[in-house]
Amino acid sequence: MADQNSANLDPELEEETEQNDESIGRAFRYSLAVMLVLAMIGGTFFVLGQLRQPENIVKETPLDLPAERAIEEITLPKIPFTDITQSAGVDFIHNNGAAGEKLLPETMGGGAAFFDYDNDGDQDLLLIGSTDWPWSQPQKKDSSRSSLALYQNDGTGKFKNVTADMGLNISLYGMGVACGDYDNDGRVDLFISALGTNHLFKNEGTRFTDVTTQAGVGGPAQLWSTSCGWFDYDRDGDLDLLVCNYVEWTRDFDRAQNFTLKGGIRAYGRPQNFNGVPPLLYQNQGN
Repeated sequence: MADQNSANLDPELEEETEQNDESIGRAFRYSLAVMLVLAMIGGTFFVLGQLRQPENIVKETPLDLPAERAIEEITLPKIPFTDITQSAGVDFIHNNGAAGEKLLPETMGGGAAFFDYDNDGDQDLLLIGSTDWPWSQPQKKDSSRSSLALYQNDGTGKFKNVTADMGLNISLYGMGVACGDYDNDGRVDLFISALGTNHLFKNEGTRFTDVTTQAGVGGPAQLWSTSCGWFDYDRDGDLDLLVCNYVEWTRDFDRAQNFTLKGGIRAYGRPQNFNGVPPLLYQNQGN
């Protein structure tokens, strides 16, 4: 059958097909030759270009350091402080009641305030102290010693102790003080924070009067209050009172912590062992 099909092919068509194949072959060979020639020419130019490229020469230029800047000598101003405590008449000594038990409240300092209690234009001075513990030995206790000390400024830098005359000769384990005219009578009143009952003293002009109970700001008897401040939180024109408290403290719990130094000697301990206490906010009712 194959021979029969071959016999049936047109001789002219067969000749034309052979001619086309030959032409395609010649064209392919010609194209390949042209591509090779172009590649050789391009490679030659590339090599010559690389050979002709000048070598990069790095020239090192020495750097001149800048001239040292002249700095003028600076003279620090002198801010002298001179201890004038005694010459000013301030003889206050803080008493923390320490009697060997190393109790946490004994580590706290007392508050202080400059304020013009007598409205004479001069800043007077109030210092806050503590007191002996009620369980201290009789020879250690001094019931006549005031926890507060109010010094009147005479305008020349001299201070006079007027604590008893102004009704502030009291005994308490004092911590802080807040000065403010809570009743808007033009005179500065005093709030004293303490370990135990806090105290509010109204400035009557001639002396201070304890109005703690009437005002309702004493707080719980076992409270340990520290910082305190007057401010008008509700903007009604009357000063309100914020009292910050420290930790829940009792003598028995403090001693039970058994804080000691190396060697077993009793020592003051950390406050982290005690529970914290939130602050108190008192709204001034205006009366």
